[in-house]
Parts: sequence; structure tokens; C-alpha cells
Amino acid sequence: MPDWQEIVCQRLTPLGLEAKRQEEIVAELSGHLQDLYEDLVRRGKPREEAVQYALRTIADWDELRSEIRSAEQEEDIMDRRVKALWLPGAGTTAVFMALFQFFQPWLPKPHAAWAWHGTFLVLNWQWLLCLPVVGAFAAYWSRRAGGGAVQRALASSSPALGLCGFLAGCLSLVFVHDLPDSLSLRFMALASWGMFLWGVLPALALLLGALPFLKGGQRQPARGV
Repeated sequence: MPDWQEIVCQRLTPLGLEAKRQEEIVAELSGHLQDLYEDLVRRGKPREEAVQYALRTIADWDELRSEIRSAEQEEDIMDRRVKALWLPGAGTTAVFMALFQFFQPWLPKPHAAWAWHGTFLVLNWQWLLCLPVVGAFAAYWSRRAGGGAVQRALASSSPALGLCGFLAGCLSLVFVHDLPDSLSLRFMALASWGMFLWGVLPALALLLGALPFLKGGQRQPARGV
């Protein structure tokens, strides 16, 4: 019986990966070749020919090595992006919205308001003052996960940026639909001020808290952690 792990290891390595991951790849590929070899032998093919046939299923070992390295690098980048950007961003958004909902029923209103033709846009100052702590938490989380300065900033400000994007989409409706001039002006004014009060100001507050954690080098977490 050929030692398929030894055969694959001689042809495929070094992969430039961590030893554990390299062993997993070698074991998986050698298991595939062994299954193919045993199937050929069961069908009556001589053992030497079965070995050569199984090995010929891999046309270029150098090309396979390069493809594995590229795939592992892409997987590592995606895994780091999820841990350093999407997870902190989702956590920040959840806390951001929970605080917004928490402060609404219990605090006197209006905290700060802009009125135009009887329409009020309310800004909760107590909620706004809590946001630097939320931003600091997100940036710290992202840095611990190996995120760079840009990823930390995006993770911190993601809920406010999401609101800005939503309100910008609402504002674009003015240009899509043929509304009366007076209604278009009012809608544009409300959307613009809403973007400032609920998007720009919260984003600045979040980034203010994140600022101390935007400095310093990028921490590289251990693979698989």
C-alpha cells in the first residue's frame, strides 16, 4: 500500500502555512488519492498503474500549491475582515439602537429640536453623550481582532453611517419622483437636517470615542482563534 501522505507531502510542500493547517491539507488530498487508488485496484487495475493514474489526476503540483496558498490567504483576509469589521460593527449598531430606544421614553422632550412648518426633528442629547463610549468599545474590539485604523473607524461609526445612507436614499426620492416644489423643498430640508442630527453628529460622537484606539499598530490574532 503506497504511503499517500508521504507522496503528497513530497510533491506539495512547503505550502508556507501553519503546520497544523498544512497537515490538514495534506491529509485531505492524500485521502482523496488513496480512495481513487483503492477504487482502481478493486476494478482490476495493477497497483503500479493505479498509483500513476491517481497521481496524473493532478496535472501540475506547483500550480496546485499556488492555488492553495492563494485560497488560504483570501480566506484569512475574509476571516479577519469579519472579526475586525463586521462583528464589531454589528455589535455597535445593536448597542447604538438599544440606547436610542432606552432614552426615548424616560427623558423629557424635546432635548433639542429643529422646527420647520410645524415639523420637529428631535435630538436626544443624553443619547448623543453616550455614543463616545460605544465608539470606544467598537474600536477596541476591532483592534483586538487585528483591525487596522480604517477598520476600527468604520466599525465605530457604522450605525451612524448606515443612517446617513438610509436618509440619503430618502433624499434621492425627491429627484426620482415629480413632487410639487413646496413639498420637495420641505422633504429635502427634513432629510438633510435628519441626516445631520441623526447621522453626522452621532458619527462624530462615535469617532471621538474611537480616537484613542485608532493609534497604534495592528494586532495580528492567532489563526483559528
